[in-house]
Amino acid sequence: MRTPQVGAVSQREAPSCPRFAGSRGRSVLRYASPRDRAKIGCEGASQRRVVPSAARPTEHKSAILHGRMQTLDMTYIHAPATYDFRERSIMYGPVSDMVPSTPIFEMYPLGLTTLCEYLERHGLRSRIYNLASMMLHKKNFDVEKNLARLDSHLFGIDLHWMPHCHGSIEVAKILKRLHPHVPVSFGGLSSSIFHEDLIKYDCIDYVFRGDSTEEPMRMLIERVARAAKTHTPVGDLSDIPNLTWKDDSGAIRINPLSWVPDDMNAISLDYAYPMKGVLRHHDMTSYLPMKGWLSYPVTASLTCRGCARNCATCGGSAYAFKNHFGRRRVAWRDPKLLIRDIENVQNHVWGPIFVLNDFLQAGEAYTHEFITGLKGKVHNPIGFEFFGPPPGGDEFYQLLDNNLGNWSVEISAESHDDDVRKAFGKGHYTMAELEDTIVDALSHPNCERFDLYFMTGIPKQTAASVRETGAYVQHLYERVNYDPRLVVLTSPMAPFLDVGSIAFDNPEKYGYKLRARTFEEHRERMILPSWKHIMNYESTYMSVDEMVDATYDAALDLNRIKGEHGILDAGMAAATDKRIREAREQMNRLDDVLYNGTGRIDARLGALKAEFERLSENTVAEKSELNWAFDVKPVHAKHLAKLWFTNEPANFAAKLTGKWRPAQSDFDYPDQTTGELSPAWNADGTPNCTFKGLAVDGMGDGRALADESGAQVAAFGSVVAPGFSETNTNEAFDAANASLEAGRAGTGVEAGRYAAIRAEAARTVERDPLLEQMMAEEREREVALARGEVARTVPRDAGGLQGAGGAKGAREARKLGELRDRKEK
Repeated sequence: MRTPQVGAVSQREAPSCPRFAGSRGRSVLRYASPRDRAKIGCEGASQRRVVPSAARPTEHKSAILHGRMQTLDMTYIHAPATYDFRERSIMYGPVSDMVPSTPIFEMYPLGLTTLCEYLERHGLRSRIYNLASMMLHKKNFDVEKNLARLDSHLFGIDLHWMPHCHGSIEVAKILKRLHPHVPVSFGGLSSSIFHEDLIKYDCIDYVFRGDSTEEPMRMLIERVARAAKTHTPVGDLSDIPNLTWKDDSGAIRINPLSWVPDDMNAISLDYAYPMKGVLRHHDMTSYLPMKGWLSYPVTASLTCRGCARNCATCGGSAYAFKNHFGRRRVAWRDPKLLIRDIENVQNHVWGPIFVLNDFLQAGEAYTHEFITGLKGKVHNPIGFEFFGPPPGGDEFYQLLDNNLGNWSVEISAESHDDDVRKAFGKGHYTMAELEDTIVDALSHPNCERFDLYFMTGIPKQTAASVRETGAYVQHLYERVNYDPRLVVLTSPMAPFLDVGSIAFDNPEKYGYKLRARTFEEHRERMILPSWKHIMNYESTYMSVDEMVDATYDAALDLNRIKGEHGILDAGMAAATDKRIREAREQMNRLDDVLYNGTGRIDARLGALKAEFERLSENTVAEKSELNWAFDVKPVHAKHLAKLWFTNEPANFAAKLTGKWRPAQSDFDYPDQTTGELSPAWNADGTPNCTFKGLAVDGMGDGRALADESGAQVAAFGSVVAPGFSETNTNEAFDAANASLEAGRAGTGVEAGRYAAIRAEAARTVERDPLLEQMMAEEREREVALARGEVARTVPRDAGGLQGAGGAKGAREARKLGELRDRKEK
């Protein structure tokens, strides 16, 4: 497919006009004949019908008087994980039990807000359209009708988390059919890995790679918007870094992955954009990050992009960032900006604030400046994610007490077994050390809670080890005298082993057999009937069925312990116990329906949909256990009123005059620039080995990497990100990985040079008979629909999926908070 000539038919020249009833924001398809419309599929850009400018409607004054929204330069669309989840019967089980969203993962990446704000401050018009949220919130929501109303020069779809591989492609197909002249762009970490797979789809025109593409995206959008306004081709894009694209001949072009900023100081993370965007568009639902967010308005502050750790199954590890996303050093946000972000968020949002990505990695000076800078400025509940016991133990927690009125800690230990955790990449601390830090934290009065997470399905973990989790947690609760502030949870590694992780690139070494390697294989699995079928891996240490049973057993034990000792409300504990047992029974019933039934699989599963939906949340734990109690304070109302009065009259005036009012941050930020220290690869694809302040890299010439003081920060062959002390890493783990072959997906400047999946590895996945049958039924159904032999299914209401928010979530969180308060007294 050729690159769309977006200027051929500009949607900006299709305004609201009495002569074209209801035309505001509609696609240019209304100018095409019914025959032309029927022709346009995913490859519709090459079949477009060019309309002479004289045939297009002209601007009408009434459009301005009625406040017609102008054509946007970029509309970012967040798709559901499985596009047609409202029609399909899928037992998602516990895949989202440890996150606030529902199993369709309607929470969009925070990066969409930084992209939009960056574009707005540079004079471009952008917005977020959370399609997944709309499909969850609105009864009988018509996706195609609403997507047809969007009016934009470019559509962007995030594929950050791999579970969106199905929904993102299906939405791209629909957009290309409805708006054949508008290009579609993909981005995110998963997009970076599979950029060569994605660009081959006719419905995708551009793919951005890397973790920081605000400036490259601006460059592309300005070109596309200018082409649309001047009715000219977009032209050569070979100078835009990190971009994979198609030229006019349809040939795939891969630009160098060279845009890797050294810090995170050029982007806005103060939530100004989404708040102002809601007021400008008068549209709350399409901006909501998750279902029920208004009742549980949780927010996040990011300390960095990149990581200094190497968890084997993590697609955001130092290994993944270096080999797949081109980043060899962590990009930190200035602690002063981080503090300002938190202040601005809590002025307007009353929910808890999670500080993500362990800031302790940045060192003692950063930690001290950040924590002391928060003193007297934090009123909302605030929690910190740490990758292990904080250095200093009790002394560190005293620092938190001295500067914060309340604070919480979150650590993912993954397993109680030190050998299993060492194989996972967390051998830099022992469980004995973790126990000590939990005791230290809970000894401080300002500690609100300590969340501890375990996971099933990790390397070297057996079913017996998973079942031992309950006994260990019993011991741990005994040690802290059953303090209800300790919240212990467990869940499976599902639905996917992270693509781009060390274990995904080298599955046999870590005891995995992959069920899916390529992008398309992952996309196909998302329609399978349950979480155990969707999983892209099997462990050699326990079968999938053993893992499912062991997960439910461990969850039952944890729930029983918390219920017996008053950590959970007795009614909540009883309800959770019942749900876990029902979920296990439903999985057994599903197997019987699949393997002993007859006829089409989708017909057999239809009768189970309501039960599947009910048992796909709060499965292994009460989801409200994730929630923190909070209060709405007068200061929140004051700042929200100020936000409204500052923006709403100005927005109204701008609409009346046909102008655009940017929803940019009130703070000044510099333009984003690429880094000197952070890029892992040069523009020609060779390792970036020497630069200012650092002797050598260790990736290319075998010598040790040292900083200016001479301290070694990464041994030869190590995949630990430079800048992190060798003494704080799991040396044995890093040495064991020194000889592993990296995928380096996205780093090549030649098509196929560094494929996401090596050719010999792609052939090792065995086809799944169940998947084969379901895909055959999918193809039969599409043919029948095209022939008019069957009617398209009317989407069902998705109201059964609630997430952690909503009135129920807030009510349960208050109940648990009161329970903890009573126990402390």
